[in-house]
Amino acid sequence: MNRTSNFNREKPENSSMTTVNILGRLRMAKEQVQRVKLSLTNDGMLEHVETLANVGKELDGIFYNLVEILSDDTRQSEINITSNDDGEISKWLEQTFSSKQQRTVTTSGRFESIKAIIQASSFVNALQRQIRQHTKERLDVMLDLPIDINKLNLWSFNILEYPEPMLCTVLLIFDAHDIISRYRIDIDILKNFARALTDGYTKFRPPYHNDYHGADVLQTAHCLLIKSSLLHVFAHTEITALLFAAAIHDYEHPGLNNNYLIRTRSDLALIYNDSSVLENHHSSAVFKLLRDKRFNIWSNMNVDEYRTFRSLVISLVLATDMANHASLVERMSTYFFFKETNATTTATDSKTLLQTLLHAADISNAAKPWPVYVQSAEKVMEEFFMQGDLEKIHCDDNKSTFDRETTDIAHLQIGFISHIVYPTFDVLSKVLQMDSLDDNSKLTAAKSSSSSPWQFDLQLNLETWREIVKNGDVQRAIVQRKPLKLNFEYLEIYVEKAKNYLKKRSQQDVLLN
Repeated sequence: MNRTSNFNREKPENSSMTTVNILGRLRMAKEQVQRVKLSLTNDGMLEHVETLANVGKELDGIFYNLVEILSDDTRQSEINITSNDDGEISKWLEQTFSSKQQRTVTTSGRFESIKAIIQASSFVNALQRQIRQHTKERLDVMLDLPIDINKLNLWSFNILEYPEPMLCTVLLIFDAHDIISRYRIDIDILKNFARALTDGYTKFRPPYHNDYHGADVLQTAHCLLIKSSLLHVFAHTEITALLFAAAIHDYEHPGLNNNYLIRTRSDLALIYNDSSVLENHHSSAVFKLLRDKRFNIWSNMNVDEYRTFRSLVISLVLATDMANHASLVERMSTYFFFKETNATTTATDSKTLLQTLLHAADISNAAKPWPVYVQSAEKVMEEFFMQGDLEKIHCDDNKSTFDRETTDIAHLQIGFISHIVYPTFDVLSKVLQMDSLDDNSKLTAAKSSSSSPWQFDLQLNLETWREIVKNGDVQRAIVQRKPLKLNFEYLEIYVEKAKNYLKKRSQQDVLLN
């Protein structure tokens, strides 16, 4: 049975729609959804692909107008750290994760009063996913991949357990978000591009900022996106830009940070005038790679969309400069405060939220389950110490940011989680109003019903290091310092102690409430 749609399939003009017009179009969309639902019940699914597509386009048009209603203020901020360490960790946190530079943010939208739209679009997207599952063979089966998309949907997924992480995540996640079909991407070219990304990520063989990190950030961004209420608010180009930026954000990372490159007057620092040196290089190098037709996965994207897409990708990658951390968190915190108090103010825009999602994914290891987190912590600290070794040789003051022999790794992790990771995920959970990142969530009595799904992992990881410090047992947690090897088996003792502490504290909170 074929039906034609009365919806205008063209993208609405840039001018803001009136409330009456928006509500009218939403009502039409809902009626069409009901007709499709009835048709699916009576006639089957495959005949109504076109109708579903029309509904999706209509809802996309509504979202396009909604996200252009309100503008956003940008604020500059600094982060103030209070720590019990000797000052070195506090100084590093303040210098790395704050910036006084004022940044301009392009306005694109408001996210108020969209619950009804999200509900309607969620139904449509669920039906579209069911149709895709019945009309095409699964990509992981076709390409004999060791991972399927269901694993990538889990917050607890550990990418370190699988080979070719970039190839698997790019193929499956791009397919899950219809990026491959929408832009008619040739699978062989996409595989070439994923392998070229892997080559770039492993070029300097950094312990942490390699292809596993790039794939992990892509998977985490995907996981945040599919479970958040904002998935259907972002335009498809924005979703594509976010996932692409996540995949490429540390391409050709040398395992050294911006401060080191600037202090040593490296070629990259001179090219980019000491401004977001690495981030400029990551995006520039990837877009140079795309000029080769063997890797150009966007060859079928039209010129206007590509211009918008490229601009957004660059802004997202540049926002991963850790110096932007304080500014991003403050802007999102300000938005949530005014939303909570129903005060009149400008709301956050979609670009800022996309930047925050990517930043959160970039630092998310400490918010993952302990077995995932501790492996990443070991790798990133070894990378810090490798830079510290080089600083003693190449820097004028012969002083390293992190000395592998003297740095207290427990206080380093406590400071990073407390002052950087926790505030980021706290404000993100409030803004997104998320429910659960895992269908089979492992929530226990230690988790309150109102806490975000990563809250327990963050608390457990933080409390484990605090237990180690409290017992003065940091040295026994380390097997060797060069290269750094942590005693994972011994650390499990403190993980259990932290779990017991959190359980008791949760029981006390229940009694107090």
